[in-house]
Amino acid sequence: MQETKRLKVAALVDLPRSAQAGGHVKCWERLAAAASNSELPLDLCVYFSGRESSEKLGPGAIIRQLPPVFSTELLRFLPYVPDHTDLAPYHFRLAQELKKFDVIHTTDGFFAFARTAERISRKHGIPLVTSFHTDTPSYARIFTQHTIESLFGKGRTSRLLVEKWKLPERQGRKMTERLKRHVSLCHAVLVTRAEDRDLAGSILGKDRVHNLRLGADRNMFGPHRRDRKGVELDYAIPAGRIVVLFVGRVDIGKNIHTLVEAMENLLREGLPMHLITAGTGPAMGEVKSRLGENASVPGFVDPEELARLYASVDVLALTSEVEIRSMAGVEAMVSGCPVLVSKKSGVAALFEHSPAMITVESEIEAWQRALRTIADDPELRERMRETAIDYSRKHIASWRDIMAEDLFAVWQRAANDGSR
Repeated sequence: MQETKRLKVAALVDLPRSAQAGGHVKCWERLAAAASNSELPLDLCVYFSGRESSEKLGPGAIIRQLPPVFSTELLRFLPYVPDHTDLAPYHFRLAQELKKFDVIHTTDGFFAFARTAERISRKHGIPLVTSFHTDTPSYARIFTQHTIESLFGKGRTSRLLVEKWKLPERQGRKMTERLKRHVSLCHAVLVTRAEDRDLAGSILGKDRVHNLRLGADRNMFGPHRRDRKGVELDYAIPAGRIVVLFVGRVDIGKNIHTLVEAMENLLREGLPMHLITAGTGPAMGEVKSRLGENASVPGFVDPEELARLYASVDVLALTSEVEIRSMAGVEAMVSGCPVLVSKKSGVAALFEHSPAMITVESEIEAWQRALRTIADDPELRERMRETAIDYSRKHIASWRDIMAEDLFAVWQRAANDGSR
């Protein structure tokens, strides 16, 4: 009997790996782990940016790191960059390695890895597949304005650049056009949000756009991790407080300032609240200075501890307005944690607007009302907790299922079509 030919796939994540890395990196680390010992006829190599190394996870997966050609880390004048990436137009080392693969999968359409993949795909006839993980155009608008105001203050020069010349909007549109061009070169696209499906479908046609689900590790995350008394002791939280969890970069991109101001106002009203931020970022000091003993700002929190927090706090606050996929939302739901989520982000739609999530408008006053509602109604919190557990049991997939059913099927089809 002839042995099934193994499919060789390169997945490109133009970001550095670290314990502090965000959901984009963590997603592909977990997908690589799922592929490593699966029964699929798959050889997956996930490329990250960083000091050169190779790590064989198992028979089906390798994690490879390649040094960036021109990292944003070299741009010292920028006040803050959430995740460093490679701005070079071409990565020669990566190009040499990509030639041996059957399918190339990009996870952005903007930076050195993706631009190199375009050229290799075209030159060698290797099918290109992409997936949407980060709303880069929206982040470009946010951080362009943040950079302008950090360099020039909020005076006349900033108003000229932002309001009259509309540099943030221009940068956002430029990134959107770059993304459209990248999609047009792809055989297939995997998306999570409806608006991304519409964008990709308008370029490739609906039959070449596929769903990419959100996954969770149920051994790591779940209500079995609950330890409320231990969390109160370890984070110096008095009993009886409503504990709010924030997960992610503590910065303007995740809209942390809206949450802090809303909690400040509620604390002035006498509401007993406490914020825990799980993540690093430039606003950590501001959170602590503004909320004082009513905030715990530990910085990076490892997955084991994060699992305990999800299962033990009263609510997760997802204030970011520009999310495509929400690892925090998935992990919270699996843990039985009620969620407040920005309506503008569209994250609630990923969970079919489950009653375990309450959507919140952008204004600070709206977040105050939502937090007050959660604080004042313990029965609501319990219903949301039970609903989250029930929803996750029925609808949230494992990483192995996502690898086999969402990704491998699309890669296999791309390879078969490309070989005709």
